[in-house]
Amino acid sequence: MKIRRLLRILHRDFGYFIVAMTVVYGLSGIFLNHRHDFNPDYKIFITDFQITGNLNADASVDEIKSVLESLDRKVVYKKHYLNNQRMIKIFIENGEIVINPEKGKGTMHYLQKRPVIFEMNKLHKASIGTLWKWVSDIMATVLIFVAVSGLFLLKGKRGFSRWGWWLTIAGIVVPLFFVIVYM
Repeated sequence: MKIRRLLRILHRDFGYFIVAMTVVYGLSGIFLNHRHDFNPDYKIFITDFQITGNLNADASVDEIKSVLESLDRKVVYKKHYLNNQRMIKIFIENGEIVINPEKGKGTMHYLQKRPVIFEMNKLHKASIGTLWKWVSDIMATVLIFVAVSGLFLLKGKRGFSRWGWWLTIAGIVVPLFFVIVYM
């Protein structure tokens, strides 16, 4: 079997294999590139509220839980303490609440996972475990193979030796430009 034919077969089959993972990595890469513009993993809800009744600065866990039950959003209590500004800071699952015990005013910061995007970003960052890290490495290796084997698939004036060479050089120049200018 000629090497070009073998490369064509492997390029095609590996290409089919990596389509879904490439889409996941591409989309999550776009989201992660814009992580300074918005939080790609979580929606952040900030809610101000007023509690009824009194709340002492040294409120017990049961008193705090009673206040949390009166909120519009159902939250899970973790722990609380009185901070230096004499505000009760309550840690809840996926957020925190600060209550001024003298005025009864509170603010809740609540994080909600962005469905699908959160999971894609976890995959992209390879932060779900060792096994996925190895799958991700294999994916990267196959992606490199598909990219390099694609250089040698076409012959003639649109092949790598003529047309493709110039485009490949352009693909090297773009990241090199940013490395030289910004680093």
